[in-house]
Amino acid sequence: MYNQQANMSLKISVIIPVYNGAQTILHCLDAVFASKYADYEVIVVNDGSTDGSGELAARRPCQVISMACKSGQSAARNRGAVIAAGDIFFFLDADITVEPDTLAKIAQTFINKPEVSGLFCSFQRDSGPQNFFSQYKNLVHHYTHQTSSEVASTFCGGFGAIKRSIFARMGGFNEDYLFLEDIEMGYRLNKAGYHIMLNKAIQLTHLKRYSFASLIRSDVFGRAVPWTRLMLSERTFQNDLNTKTNNMFSVPLAYLLLLSLAAALFTPFALLAFAALAVVFVGLNMNFYRYVRRYRSLGFTMQTLIMNWFTYLYSGVGLVLGVGVYLRERLTSLLLRRARQQHQVDIDL
Repeated sequence: MYNQQANMSLKISVIIPVYNGAQTILHCLDAVFASKYADYEVIVVNDGSTDGSGELAARRPCQVISMACKSGQSAARNRGAVIAAGDIFFFLDADITVEPDTLAKIAQTFINKPEVSGLFCSFQRDSGPQNFFSQYKNLVHHYTHQTSSEVASTFCGGFGAIKRSIFARMGGFNEDYLFLEDIEMGYRLNKAGYHIMLNKAIQLTHLKRYSFASLIRSDVFGRAVPWTRLMLSERTFQNDLNTKTNNMFSVPLAYLLLLSLAAALFTPFALLAFAALAVVFVGLNMNFYRYVRRYRSLGFTMQTLIMNWFTYLYSGVGLVLGVGVYLRERLTSLLLRRARQQHQVDIDL
């Protein structure tokens, strides 16, 4: 039970960056303005949209800031934070809708748990779009959130709240990051000793529609590549969220399954290897498949199993690319450092 009267002591600034989000921005805003919580403001940062997103947002009683050109979510969120007046900054993506009690739950979490510096929420089980790829991705998100530790080492800018004073102390989001800037923020918060909470009870609805191609593009270039690079750069690995042990072991196993299936074209004994590997693969991910079957049809579950296998295959590609990006950056940094040292030697001579 959330004490509405106690919540009145915290003002929440809802900061929503939007880039070409005309299809969802009004749904997002209308959900926020249906909140039962009273003490909040809404700031929309139009990040160079070309589809009229800013004009649509201006139809609602919120502050709208327009960036001169597309600057990225980090810059947009930081720009919104500059004019925000709240004690708590709640960063919300324009394709997510809150519940009427979401803001109250956020405020009450900070009141009940003063040690918490930041928190992020969970997607609920059902997404807005009903096509398979959107439903599949949303179920992955929901299951991951609901089975992860409440003591988090990362942050989520899509639906994350942080104390104003802590955000200022950390210098906001790192604008050098085009992807996973919120994860990087979480790592910095964690290293500085601040407590981040995954509040599984605060569940929101994702309106993002995925196609087969957009799902692969998002998972590889928006997550696997930058997350691998970030973990190597920060020397940080957490057995939580999308980097649990079973997820990591499933990547090479997915490739062994593919190789054994290909080998079956030349020798029937490879089918035995494929069957054995398939049992191990399904065993590693059985809890997720059971969860999907609980809420979806058998046909959907079988599609999920196949798509899950394929997800690990292309995630492996992203992992290798991420390692390559990291090594290239390290090599470039090393060569530049040596060039500077050599230049200094030449000057001294």
